[in-house]
Amino acid sequence: MPEARSDESIQMPKHGEFCWTEINSHDIASSKPFYTNIFGWQFAQSKSGQDMEYLEFASSGEGYPDGALFELTEEICGGNMPPAHIAHYVSVDNVDASCDKARSLGGAVLFGPHNIPNVGRFATIADPTGAAINIITLIPMN
Repeated sequence: MPEARSDESIQMPKHGEFCWTEINSHDIASSKPFYTNIFGWQFAQSKSGQDMEYLEFASSGEGYPDGALFELTEEICGGNMPPAHIAHYVSVDNVDASCDKARSLGGAVLFGPHNIPNVGRFATIADPTGAAINIITLIPMN
């Protein structure tokens, strides 16, 4: 996820707004040219301090990134490799409180909450039917 850029004014997303998309690939070398050729997306290594290849893109082609492409590995997944997938993130005011609320409404917390250095705190929750989505509280950008 992106870190603030000093030359742009970024408005923080509000509670309940979609704010980020991740393409979780099993083969980044094949995925990157696919998205570049089909959508025209340009990828750049994240400046948020990720210690892996985490390639951000702006789906509009301009401005601040709104997504990233990265490769799922055994190390990242703790040996339990999920299928390649697209993950969406929704902004929340407080990840921990939102996890508690999800549980109280019959949902589940599938992962986290977990801190991402220089980015924020996130978790993956599921609704009562098992549909999963990521929630995140971003660190305010200067």
